[in-house]
Amino acid sequence: MATTEELRTGLRPLDALALLLDRVTAAASALGTALILGVMALIAADVVGRFFLGRPIAGVPEMVAMSILAIVFLQIANTLARGKLTRSDAVLKALRARAPRLADALDALLHGAGAGLIYVLITAFHPLFLRSYGRGQMIGTVGQFMAPIWPVHAIVLAGSALMFAVFVLRALSLGVLAVRGRP
Repeated sequence: MATTEELRTGLRPLDALALLLDRVTAAASALGTALILGVMALIAADVVGRFFLGRPIAGVPEMVAMSILAIVFLQIANTLARGKLTRSDAVLKALRARAPRLADALDALLHGAGAGLIYVLITAFHPLFLRSYGRGQMIGTVGQFMAPIWPVHAIVLAGSALMFAVFVLRALSLGVLAVRGRP
């Protein structure tokens, strides 16, 4: 899978938008990495509290579970933008060797299908976010630890929107390259 840099089309607005989106997804991924470090520190503090003080930190399992979901959606759009999202591309590689423009057209179609699937995810998840935010839904155990779930739902929506934008932009870039050829 090609990186954003390898999908330059020569069309300045499209290439500038791809560069901007690449930077936004990189920033989101960096936030995900910071969250990983925070979760590791939280787990370490919980282990120390349990072992030395006999007092665990309340809510660590809930915070870790919510954080894992947030981390995935903070980092997945950048994974796609960098061309590192796992996929089977043996057919595309074989086709690219014989007919590169046809391979780009097929790849554009596949990225369009990916955008369609992410759109379905966004439309299905949006009501869940609205419900969790509107009702103030919480996770945890009353009297021990409670945390709102809507921030994680917001991150899922934002990460999905970024991934949708990357899929659409890659589909457009590949479509342009299929028509114009690679420079």
